[in-house]
Amino acid sequence: MENKTGKYFKYAVGEIILVVIGILIALQVNNINEQRKSTIFEVKVLKEIRNNLKTDLIEINEDLSLMVDINKATKDVKDHLLLLNKPTDSFSRNTALLRVTPHFSPINSGYNLLQSRGIGMVKNDSLRESISFHYDMLYPYYKTYEEERTRFHALHSEPKLLEYFSMFFDENEAISFRGLYFTISDDDYKKLKNDSTFFKLLNAIAFENRAIQSRGKRIKNSLVALIDKIEVELKSLE
Repeated sequence: MENKTGKYFKYAVGEIILVVIGILIALQVNNINEQRKSTIFEVKVLKEIRNNLKTDLIEINEDLSLMVDINKATKDVKDHLLLLNKPTDSFSRNTALLRVTPHFSPINSGYNLLQSRGIGMVKNDSLRESISFHYDMLYPYYKTYEEERTRFHALHSEPKLLEYFSMFFDENEAISFRGLYFTISDDDYKKLKNDSTFFKLLNAIAFENRAIQSRGKRIKNSLVALIDKIEVELKSLE
């Protein structure tokens, strides 16, 4: 009886050990599957964020190029008023540029998808921090400056421009800048030449434009660096 009891006990212990081993193996397989699913999702999100950033980079480059044109226009308008006694086609085009305020509209679909599952899905600490800083800090910071420039334009630029110029939009007009151009009468042009407040406005427009241009370059640099980081991470995951 003692021998049989000992055998039964050993058999029972062996069964328990086998069950425990089976459970551990099942848990390990489940963990591997979950990790695989997590990696697949991470790759999907990173690819979408990368594509969003590439589109954002195209847009910020276009905005920065436009800001270069605005900087040049403020100088050309000032020189024209100081040196010439009549408006010209180039003057009509350059004054229209004084009204332009580029707006950057980033695409956040990839980042929103990441947030829906938790930003911790990105396992690379450095990359995760860079993505968070770019979307949660840089983009809102840049938008604040854009809003400040828009308020400045509404309060100061627009009223002064409307005082002297008639505004037109015609994509087929040769003298226009992307369809936009201004006209001014000879009498108003003479008044404008002697309006010291308009020269101050030109300086202010240039100041506002250069300030946001500087921050736009920071956005561009962050975009380029973040795209490169994501490309490297995707190569390690795929």
